[in-house]
Order: sequence, then structure tokens, then C-alpha cells
Amino acid sequence: MPRHSDPEVEGRILEAARKLWHKGGESALSMRAVAKAAGTNTPAVYRRFRNREEILRALVGHFQQELFKVLQPCGSLQELSQAYLDFALRSQREYELLNSDLVARVSKARPNLDFAMARSSEWLGGGPGAHSVLVFAIWALAHGTAMLKLSGSVRDEDFPKMRAAFARAIDILVANEKELRNKE
Repeated sequence: MPRHSDPEVEGRILEAARKLWHKGGESALSMRAVAKAAGTNTPAVYRRFRNREEILRALVGHFQQELFKVLQPCGSLQELSQAYLDFALRSQREYELLNSDLVARVSKARPNLDFAMARSSEWLGGGPGAHSVLVFAIWALAHGTAMLKLSGSVRDEDFPKMRAAFARAIDILVANEKELRNKE
């Protein structure tokens, strides 16, 4: 009797990989563990993904899309910065993957950074990449703020002050964008 392929198995594999990543990071992702968690067998996983790197690439793409959905409705760099920070704090494991050395290994795409660059031109004028220094400064500030909170370096009672300082720093960067651009 011929075997029938399960059209939902790829979705189950990716969902299982996401859960395993969330639970234990890279070390939790073996082809066998993904197959077991997806309720399938290892050969079925290999038919859809050649190796663990391909599964990671798919996870990175999925997490990039999740972040994009958060950033897309933003109407300013300040709002985008706050949304980015909220995503990082709410989705710690996903954020860790998006900012790990794994991303450089499995993907060259930077859709959310490219999106921020494009939107900064819409909001502030100028051509593509005109505000790259500003966007990189905001990214560095947001990432630093997120990592300080996620690592526990900032006490919970101090985080509202840090978040207010973050918002004020973003306002100052945006207000002084021309100064940043002139120093490139």
C-alpha cells in the first residue's frame, strides 16, 4: 500500500522546532528530537529539511516575520524603537536567536533592519540609507537596553527609569539626526 504524505507535517516540524528552541535553545534541536516532538519520524524531517541549519533558517525567517508584524504598524522611529524593545522583552528566546551568531550562519537577510532604514527615509526624508547611522544607533541602544534587562543586570524596580531614559535618548537621536548624518 503506498504511503500518503501528511500535508501538515512541515508545519508540525516547524512548530516542534520552535518549542524545542524556546525550551532549550540550539542544543535542544536535533533532527531526532524535532521528529519526536512533531509526532513523525526522522526520515520525514530529512525529506523536508536537509539538516538542522535548514530548520534554523526556517525558524529565523519565522521569528523575523513575527518581529516585522510588530514593527510594520509603527508610525515613527520612536514608536518603532519601543515596539522593538517590547518584542525583545516579551519574546526572549526568539530575540536571542535573531541576535545570535546562528543568524549569520543561516541567513544573510536583514528584513527588519532594512524595513527600519526604508521607513526612516519615509518619515525623515532622503533616499534609501540616508539615515543608516541613526538607525544603527537606535538598534544599538534598543539591543543594549533589552540585553541589560534580559540578563538581569537591571533590577526590576530600576527598569522604568531605564525605559524612560531609553525613550528620551531615542527622541534626542531623532531630533539630532542631521548632526549624525553630517558626521558620516
